[in-house]
Amino acid sequence: MNHILIVISGVFILVGIISAFFILAKIRKAYASRNWAKVPGDLVSADLRIVVYEGREPDGGADMASALVPDFKYTYTVNGKRYQGTRVTFSDGVSKFPSVLRKLQEEYKGKNQIIVYYNPENPAESVLKPGASIFNFTPLITSFLFVMAGIYLAGLDL
Repeated sequence: MNHILIVISGVFILVGIISAFFILAKIRKAYASRNWAKVPGDLVSADLRIVVYEGREPDGGADMASALVPDFKYTYTVNGKRYQGTRVTFSDGVSKFPSVLRKLQEEYKGKNQIIVYYNPENPAESVLKPGASIFNFTPLITSFLFVMAGIYLAGLDL
């Protein structure tokens, strides 16, 4: 078997396993957040913003992509100390349909007082909607594909 192919397949499998480990750790924390303490908080903003990702095309031109992301800000107090949070869900970093994000925004529109869930072991860590959703699991597809690609590449020269 070609040694370069072995190395490449190993890298693919390793990337898939490592990324799955981090994704599963975040899912575990999302589930744990269901048991976090809660306090009243003040909603500062419940906005959505467009993030533009810029790369380079092989011909030197700019390649741009964008995504709509939540841009929430809220404050809350734990044991006399004031904190600011931005996390709405544990899947905020996962691309979602604009309709899902707008529905989330509508849920908080016009609200000043909210409930904030915070980690009792680290009160600076908070979320508005505790628990996991389907969006927490979708990145595992990419991890699975990396592992499968590595297995496929490893079996090419058998």
